[in-house]
Amino acid sequence: MAARLWCAQGMRVVNAKKSKYYDAALSNFERARRCYEKAGLVADWQRVVTNVRSEHHRKTGFMSGFEEIVAGSGPSEKPSFLERAKARWGSRQSGGGE
Repeated sequence: MAARLWCAQGMRVVNAKKSKYYDAALSNFERARRCYEKAGLVADWQRVVTNVRSEHHRKTGFMSGFEEIVAGSGPSEKPSFLERAKARWGSRQSGGGE
């Protein structure tokens, strides 16, 4: 049930063509994938993948991230913008000569 809800939230963003929120949709699809796998419903996940690929193949900004999720990686494995900024600015401030 949870997997279907995560998929529905992701599909809502993608169907509405809200590219600004594709990162949230990708996060939802990643959660859905994990739920499907934990429940042993891999065939259901594959149906979602087939549907998304056929209906939204032209949305290149979204599909590259979606294919990463299908392959097993996804947004949760990448550092967030805040983490990247802290790493960048932390190294600059500690190396500064003031």
